[in-house]
Amino acid sequence: MKSRFTIGALAVLGLAGFAHAQGDPAVVAKIVEEGKNNNKVWEHLEYLSLQIGPRLTGSSRLMEANEWTRDQFELYGLSNTHLHEWGEIPVRFDRGPSYCRMVEPDAMEFEFTAGSWSAGTDGVVRGIVLKAPADEAAFEAIKDKLEGAWILSPGRGGDRGRRGVVQRESIPAVPEEIGEKLLAAGIAGVIVPSNNELVITRSQGNWREMTMADIPSGVTIQVRRSDYDAINSRIFDGREVVIEADLQHHFTEGPFALVNTVAEIPGTEKPDEVVIVSAHLDSWDGPGSFGTQDNGTGSSVTLEAARLLMHAGARPKRTIRFILWTGEEQGLLGSRAYVESLSDEEKAKISAVFVDDGGTNYEGGLNCIETQAEMLARATAPVNEAFPDMAVEIKASRRMPQGGGSDHASFNAVGIPGFFWDETGSGGREGKNYQFIHHTQHDTPRYAVQEYLVQSSVCSAVTAYNLAMADTLLPREIQVPAYTEAELAAWSTVETPISGAWEYEISFRGDQTFKTTITFDVNAKGEVRGTSQSEFGRGESTIVRGSWDEATKTVKAVIRSGRGGDTDFEGVLQDDGTIKGTYYGGRNPQDIVARRPAKTDDATSSTSSPQ
Repeated sequence: MKSRFTIGALAVLGLAGFAHAQGDPAVVAKIVEEGKNNNKVWEHLEYLSLQIGPRLTGSSRLMEANEWTRDQFELYGLSNTHLHEWGEIPVRFDRGPSYCRMVEPDAMEFEFTAGSWSAGTDGVVRGIVLKAPADEAAFEAIKDKLEGAWILSPGRGGDRGRRGVVQRESIPAVPEEIGEKLLAAGIAGVIVPSNNELVITRSQGNWREMTMADIPSGVTIQVRRSDYDAINSRIFDGREVVIEADLQHHFTEGPFALVNTVAEIPGTEKPDEVVIVSAHLDSWDGPGSFGTQDNGTGSSVTLEAARLLMHAGARPKRTIRFILWTGEEQGLLGSRAYVESLSDEEKAKISAVFVDDGGTNYEGGLNCIETQAEMLARATAPVNEAFPDMAVEIKASRRMPQGGGSDHASFNAVGIPGFFWDETGSGGREGKNYQFIHHTQHDTPRYAVQEYLVQSSVCSAVTAYNLAMADTLLPREIQVPAYTEAELAAWSTVETPISGAWEYEISFRGDQTFKTTITFDVNAKGEVRGTSQSEFGRGESTIVRGSWDEATKTVKAVIRSGRGGDTDFEGVLQDDGTIKGTYYGGRNPQDIVARRPAKTDDATSSTSSPQ
């Protein structure tokens, strides 16, 4: 039986508790009632996924989605609905219906992908499959069969694994000179495997500069590992394999604008102060994907949050701005450009930016600094009363979480409080989690959880409303001032036990570890400067302030990334020559052990000759 959640029932749940938030309890009650009893988030998701489909940045489908979401915001009664242009491209890419299958000796449909902005086929292409020749003799043995044939290659490096596959003008795992001969022979294309049963889509690196004159040629298809093995085993058995593919890749000459969708509920008292509710609208477009959980779910939650607020007649003191970003998948491009377009005064008046981008789970928590925790707890309290089984947890730590692969990072980089909602729950229908979905052929409505999205849309609306009604803006993290040019110019380096390079590991999302190299340069005052570099690929960061205490053997360092965020390193030099301490990167502090890096110069290398 469908449960009813009425305004009268709020008294049972504790309407008085709603008053602990800053907003009007009656408005909050209306948001919750409408959100629980007449939620439209699933309708939004189905339209984005099934009517529009995958929404690659730079495609006609994404522009359709931008225009549709703008029109929906306008339909709900929001103000200042518009498309914020952040860039343009010379050529648009659209992927049409595509397939790849074995037709002989057995019929088998493949799960596959080909890079966005890569070459498609010129209609249906059917050809035999030949294994990639490893040397000149192997090439000579098959050269008369090459025209129109598919080359089966084991792939290498960037062709496989979670990074996906893109177009190449060479043949993976084949000597360059032989690869050139294969291409000149008129092969149909190359088939490479994924590492597993997932195929990951990504794009040509030059998609923003590509013109009609340099559209790529030469087809590369990545199939899941079991499909590759099926091809390979039949060839090994001496059977002739024939594959048929039709990749409808369409390039259209532009230029074409790249845009974010923006809409507002204007503030009644402080319209220039803003709370932003957001998600990214773009997705990858690999065959089979609908862009549902990455990130149709967050986009639908954002749309529904706006509808719920308008339905409830919310009149916030501050402006609540809704933004659907694009270019997120290519490096947070839309949100970065938006931040760059803001004046310093505008940046100073943004209270908070919320991003929903973690799949189908519910909004289960926020990571913040201690001075923000009380306000965020009050703002989210009504959600915990309305959804006691899907509660929001506020987790305070020493630093705002830095980095991150979504659009909140663009704001944190300039000191604006950006929040990525913790996604809590089962992970998806049928026991499937976000890793199964993320950028793969499985990003479809099949695994999305409707009841989680209901909570998320109510949570987004209530939290934004309460913060927009609060007495003050959300407190910000106070940045440590960096050494001045004069201080750096007067630096007098001294040798200490910690001087030089150290290595330690930090974890990411609990299941991946990355080596970090930190270098300390100490002066006579015991001040520390230096650099930090992680394998995670965030670029080199700078120690902007630090100290070394000889008596306690303690080193402290504030590390600032090129994007503006701070992290902390604190440790004590041990008798065994290691530094044991803590890395504060946001969320949860991590215990670390730093060691001197292993020597790799010729004098100590295991491959060097004895003297």
